Amino acid sequence: MAEEGIEKLIRPELAGFGGYDAGKSPQTLEGKVDIPVEDIIKLDANENPYGCSPRVTRALADYTDINIYPDSGQTELRKQLQEYTGVAMEHIVAGAGSDQLIDLILRLFIEPGDEVINCTPTFAMFHFFIKLNGGTPVEVIRDENFCVDVDAVKKAITGNTKIITDSGKEFVV
Repeated sequence: MAEEGIEKLIRPELAGFGGYDAGKSPQTLEGKVDIPVEDIIKLDANENPYGCSPRVTRALADYTDINIYPDSGQTELRKQLQEYTGVAMEHIVAGAGSDQLIDLILRLFIEPGDEVINCTPTFAMFHFFIKLNGGTPVEVIRDENFCVDVDAVKKAITGNTKIITDSGKEFVV
């Protein structure tokens, strides 16, 4: 029987794909745990428990062009990073967080059937974006000190391996 509705238009490899679950917010835990919501500090999402720096708050309050889209090429930021690092700005990519950069890199290089070696435990977005972009994650467990097990990575490499991840520090393509 043919699929009905919009479902027939969905890419087959994504039809059963579940979304990313960022975990529970402190507000959803209210009444379910014995800690007041204002005392809950989440450690599972790399969030800052101290909030925004007062200097940043003041700078944002004084910023007059907040209604204008920023430069999508991050020209000024990349110029400053070039001065700071000594790396030419043509070799610097900036994005709206690591999620965006991981997605863009995987989207650029991964095709269905390509394998990505993912050294776990690591940032959950690696697995999510590998699957979303049609790749096949190959999970290689880190050693007892949470270091990359280089021998295990070498053994996991096949003719279909396209990328090796390492906690967001780098990609090897």
